[in-house]
Amino acid sequence: MMRDRVAPRLRELGWKGSGQRFELPDPRAWVQLGFQSSRSNSASSLKFTINISVIDRQAWGAHQAEHPGLPAQPNPSTHYGPQFSPVRIGHLLAARQDTWWHISAAQPVDRVIRAANGVVASISDYAMPEIRHRLGHV
Repeated sequence: MMRDRVAPRLRELGWKGSGQRFELPDPRAWVQLGFQSSRSNSASSLKFTINISVIDRQAWGAHQAEHPGLPAQPNPSTHYGPQFSPVRIGHLLAARQDTWWHISAAQPVDRVIRAANGVVASISDYAMPEIRHRLGHV
C-alpha cells in the first residue's frame, strides 16, 4: 500500500522519502511526516497513524547545541519538548481525535486501495493546510 499507492501520490504533492518518513523540502523548517506503526502489529494485521512535524531549523539548531545528543534532523514521530512536538493527523481531521488506519491480509484489495486514498486525502486536505499555517509562523 505505501510503496504502490501512498508514496507515489505523496511525491506528486512534493514530498520526498519512502517507508515511514517523508520530508517536504523547505529552507526554513524541517517539515516531515512520520508513519507510526502500532506495537501490536503482526504479519497478518497492522495499524498505523501519521505524525506531522514542522520544526524551525534555527530553533532546532539552537536546541541541538544545548542538547548535543540530539540528531541533526529531528524524527517526525518523536516529542522533543513543547516547541518541537509533532501533531497526530487525527487531531487535524474533523473528528479531532487520534486516528489509526487498520489493514489486514484478509481485506479485499479494493478496501486497501480505499484506505490508501483516505491516507493521501487526509494528508492533502488536513495536514497540508496545517503545515502551511505553521510555516507562516516560522
